[in-house]
Amino acid sequence: MGSIVWIGCLLVSLAIVVKTAAMTLFGVPGKGLDLYHVGLAVPDVRAAMEQYSAAFGFTWARIHERTPEVIVDGERRRAQITVTYSIQGPPYLELVQERRGSIWGADGFALSHVGFWAEDLSAGKRALDESGLVARVHDAGPDGRPVRFSYHPFAGGLWIELVHTSFKSQLADWIADTLTELREQV
Repeated sequence: MGSIVWIGCLLVSLAIVVKTAAMTLFGVPGKGLDLYHVGLAVPDVRAAMEQYSAAFGFTWARIHERTPEVIVDGERRRAQITVTYSIQGPPYLELVQERRGSIWGADGFALSHVGFWAEDLSAGKRALDESGLVARVHDAGPDGRPVRFSYHPFAGGLWIELVHTSFKSQLADWIADTLTELREQV
């Protein structure tokens, strides 16, 4: 009898693992969407890197600074971003420097978000838009449509970021280059 109970418990636990494998805190993402980061806007990227490293042992990819062209609430503009990702992941921890008056600032959308890879960014954006999570920010491709990312407001101030899977290799290279630099410093 004991072995039957043990086997039954094992089967139930396996079923739970199999059933919840694709589950995240936010439910089961749509087809072609995989959670890959949690992003935080911080007052000082370098200070936050030090704090998260000291508290949790994170190491960080080299900081990138860019000024992409974006569309915010239908208006085209340029937005400065200073950003890094944890080497540990996925999911990665992304730190974004706050910039007053920017979409990446406390007076912007107070960025705290989760990022999902989107194999088909247009389809993912459309699905979220149709579900009521209309994109407020996205990059501006040549035709004005997003080609790399879109941000969608969610309940409680959380944002959902969809990022085209073409960025996967760039992120992998960014982390690999940082690791190489760290090894060379030793």
